[in-house]
Amino acid sequence: MKICALTLSLLLIYCGGSPSGGRDRSLEPANLLPEDDDIQGWRRSGEVRTASDPDELYSYIDGEAVLYTDHGFESYASQLYTGPGGVELEVAVYDQGSPEDARALYEDPRVVPSPSRALEDIGDVARVDEGGLFHYGVEFVKGRFFVRVTVQDKTEDGLNTALLFAIRIDRSIG
Repeated sequence: MKICALTLSLLLIYCGGSPSGGRDRSLEPANLLPEDDDIQGWRRSGEVRTASDPDELYSYIDGEAVLYTDHGFESYASQLYTGPGGVELEVAVYDQGSPEDARALYEDPRVVPSPSRALEDIGDVARVDEGGLFHYGVEFVKGRFFVRVTVQDKTEDGLNTALLFAIRIDRSIG
C-alpha cells in the first residue's frame, strides 16, 4: 500500500500536480503582472505590492479590503505602470481561492460599477467601468482570479490600453 501511495505521489509531481493539492506557482498574482514593455511603451513604476493575508491587504486598500476578505481572499498583487505621455495605469490581481468566490466578488453590489458595460472575449466575465471622471477600469474574472486594470486616461486610446493589459493577463492565466 505504501508503494502505491508513493507511486501516485511521484506521478502527481511528475505531471505537474502535488500530493498536497498545491497550486502552480506561476499562477501567483505577482507572476501574472506584465513585465516592462510587454505592452509596448509601458514600464513598471515603483515596487510590486503583494499581500497574502488580510492584514497586509488592509494596509494597501484599507476600507475596501473587506469586500475581498468576504469572498475568500487568498492573495493579491498590484503594480503601477507609466506609459506614453506619462499616463498611469494600475493592475490589481486578487486570488479569491475559487472560481465561485471570484464570481461572487464580481457580482457583489458593492463592487459593481455604474455605469458599466459587458465585454466579451476576456476572462469568464468582464466589464468596463465607465463611471470615473478621468479614468476607465476593466474588470474581469478568470478562474479563481478577480482582476482590475485602471488607466488614468478616459479616451479611446486609454480604454484600448487597459484592454491590452487585461488580455495579456487573461492569457497568462490560461
